[in-house]
Order: sequence, then C-alpha cells, then structure tokens
Amino acid sequence: MTATSPNDECVLKWCNEAGDHDTHRQYVTSLVAWRSTWLIGVNVVQSDGEPLHVELSATSRWSPPATVTLKPDEAEAVGQALLEAATRATR
Repeated sequence: MTATSPNDECVLKWCNEAGDHDTHRQYVTSLVAWRSTWLIGVNVVQSDGEPLHVELSATSRWSPPATVTLKPDEAEAVGQALLEAATRATR
C-alpha cells in the first residue's frame, strides 16, 4: 500500500490502495502463526476488471511469500476446512 494524501485515494471505496495502481486490494487480515515463524495475509483483490477474488499469502522469515489466488467459493471451502481441522485438533 502506498502512503499518499487523501486526494490520491482509490475511486473504489472498498480498495485500500492509494495513488496510481492497476490492482485493487482490500487488506482483510494478517496474522503471525506457528511459533511466530509465519506471517499469513488475507486480501480481497481485483485486477484489470476481473471478478473479485481472494488472495491467501504466507511467508516465513526464511522464504519469499507464496500467494494462492482463490475464487470466493474456493476461499469459503478453505475456510470451512480450516475450521474443521481446528475443531479436530482441539478435541
């Protein structure tokens, strides 16, 4: 995200990017995971007039980021699978 003045805000109200940009992005969350060795990010993204999609990114201190692009229904399925796995792991 680029730090700019309010006049440089994106015309799309949901977009958190500022200044000149081709990819619109809403930052949903980022969190530190697994013994503070991973950073996980979740964003809503739209590029070049394509449909909205979800980006799931992960990086460790020792590796470049890996990004998985998901359609909304795929992101929902991943979310449900994570909830199920968390439930099983805490039994």
